[in-house]
Amino acid sequence: MGAQYSSLNDLKSNEYLSRFISEESILINDPFWNQFLSFRLQSPFTTAHSKLLDESCLIYLQQFVLNNPKTNNYGTLIEVFNRLANVIRDEYNNNIIIHQTYNSLFILRLITKYFIEIDSEQNFYPYFLPQDISTERISLMTIFVDTLFRTTIMLPVDSSTYGLHLEVLNTLLSLLSIQMCAKEAIFISSIYSIFMHRLDPLLISEFTRTLLEHFIKQIECPPFLAADSTDGSKNESGSLFKIGQTVASSLWSVVTLGMSSSSTSTATEGTATSIDSIKDLRNRHLSNQSIHLLLILSNHFTNDIHRNPYRLALLHFTDTQGKSRSNSPTNLPDSEPLPWFSIDYHRLYDVLCQTVHTDQSTLLLYLLLHRNQHFKAYVISRTNIDQIVLPVLRVIYTSTEQNSHHIYMSLIILLILSEDDFFNRTIHDIKLKKLTWYTERSTNEISLGGLLISIVLRTIQYNMARMRDKYLHTNCLATLANMSSQFQNLHTLLDLIQQQSRQEHTASSSSSTIITNNIQIIASNDENFNEYVQDLSIIEDVMRMILEIINSCLTHTLQYNVNLIYALLYNREIFDYYRTHPSFQDILQNIDIIITFFTEKIDQLKYRSAEYVKETLETTVKQFPLDRLKRFPDLKFKYVEEEQPEDFFVPYVWSLVYKSCNLHWSSESVLGLKQQSLNS
Repeated sequence: MGAQYSSLNDLKSNEYLSRFISEESILINDPFWNQFLSFRLQSPFTTAHSKLLDESCLIYLQQFVLNNPKTNNYGTLIEVFNRLANVIRDEYNNNIIIHQTYNSLFILRLITKYFIEIDSEQNFYPYFLPQDISTERISLMTIFVDTLFRTTIMLPVDSSTYGLHLEVLNTLLSLLSIQMCAKEAIFISSIYSIFMHRLDPLLISEFTRTLLEHFIKQIECPPFLAADSTDGSKNESGSLFKIGQTVASSLWSVVTLGMSSSSTSTATEGTATSIDSIKDLRNRHLSNQSIHLLLILSNHFTNDIHRNPYRLALLHFTDTQGKSRSNSPTNLPDSEPLPWFSIDYHRLYDVLCQTVHTDQSTLLLYLLLHRNQHFKAYVISRTNIDQIVLPVLRVIYTSTEQNSHHIYMSLIILLILSEDDFFNRTIHDIKLKKLTWYTERSTNEISLGGLLISIVLRTIQYNMARMRDKYLHTNCLATLANMSSQFQNLHTLLDLIQQQSRQEHTASSSSSTIITNNIQIIASNDENFNEYVQDLSIIEDVMRMILEIINSCLTHTLQYNVNLIYALLYNREIFDYYRTHPSFQDILQNIDIIITFFTEKIDQLKYRSAEYVKETLETTVKQFPLDRLKRFPDLKFKYVEEEQPEDFFVPYVWSLVYKSCNLHWSSESVLGLKQQSLNS
């Protein structure tokens, strides 16, 4: 890596690289650094390319690790980067300084990631010690992280700085990956202590805002950087990185580390893309890494919310366009006032609508809806809320193509939204056009509320038939229960009742058969018997909740649910089994009153075609005395996180980073992540 470096094949003959990894200590003001950093390269944009780079550099990294305790060249390179970064923040049009800063950080990131992969924090310990115990006690690593944050915040993003911004985020991800590479599920790291406790709260707040802005802007990677990023199977040769013409050594001679330098060229304009025109997220690398960092930083150390300033910032930022701009955030701890910030909610909402089909955006939306009351109120008030609900529903509808975590988070988002009565009312007023992805039935006249109900019911049916996941169907039923007092044109619940009845009869008869055939069979088939009993219990719980939902619908919106009345009359026999069951007798009273009342009206008809019966029901329903129905407590459920949310979210977030951030980690180094994922 130096002035003569043009491909991976040149590494062996590169004299500057050989000197850097040798036993020689190189002082910070040595002209060596100008030569060593005078190359042009682009960081890999795919995991395959990143893996190739790691493998090519492995032998050099191994030698560097052996010699660095003597030379401290890693620490010196950090100081070189810090000085360069301070210069470009003032003179960000200087392409020479930008390239040199980028190259220094690229090398630091490779070393940092390798340190973490091989032995966690052992090689980092010297850099956590105070630089000068006689003055302010601050470590070089703290200064390094601080510099990375300030570079992200203060350096404008354009085509000339895009690569450097991306490398800053890649380096931060590499530092934080110590959690992913840890062998224990809960790992308290000195690196995380820096991120959480040793940085200026104002800096953390502004850094969090900047990451959100990067995500919102969805700036496309400049074409000259992204030329090879769309196909990981090409260009895996020695000339992988499209090395440009080497900068002449004479140019570097005018650069003095730590001093200002005159601009040598003018940066071109950035390639920011309108949110409305986002079609392909693959080239939004800066946005991709920004949301990964947001999720990592906000989902660690959540047991005590006051310990995580990034999470606090995300939970309380307000709208630059709304009245909340002049108000203080809500629910802040009196002892720890938060340096809060504002973001344009409209732009954030738009980009979430565009990207919520991805795990990362779903997780961010969940966090904001669950914890940021300002943003939740904004989302629910949207007249185009279908733009964010439809992609969430599509994720659930195509559940066989999604991972289970993504489905869970999508269902929880629906549950959180359903806690609001305004949402439950307005979704029935939003009429949808033909949906090409929804193939269950014609959607020419369906409302958003009707579609939501249909897909949630379908998910319950699928779950009960195949997965038997109690957590999943509990969330589904809670969502329907919250919406039940606002249901309109409902009838599909009866399909689920029919399915449940068949399954309950099967489970009940199976368990009875085991009992009556032979007592010894019970002893020898405890596992099968317990499975039958568990299935029966789950089915009964589901049926009870469904009947409660029907009761809520009958008592609150009977006149808007003629289809439900018709379905109850047509399928009245499915309730026969439950009338003698002690768990259902009370809840069936209202259903029996409805069936009896409207059956008498239908029996008086001379003609009983489906159309004529429905017309009669539409007329008669207005005459029904609602006071005859027994009032049950309103069905209201609120989502509550588990007591140890990190057990779920930390492995989930890191699994997304591992798969989607285009960096490569050796399979051996992430054994801890795999074990955490298995346990979550």
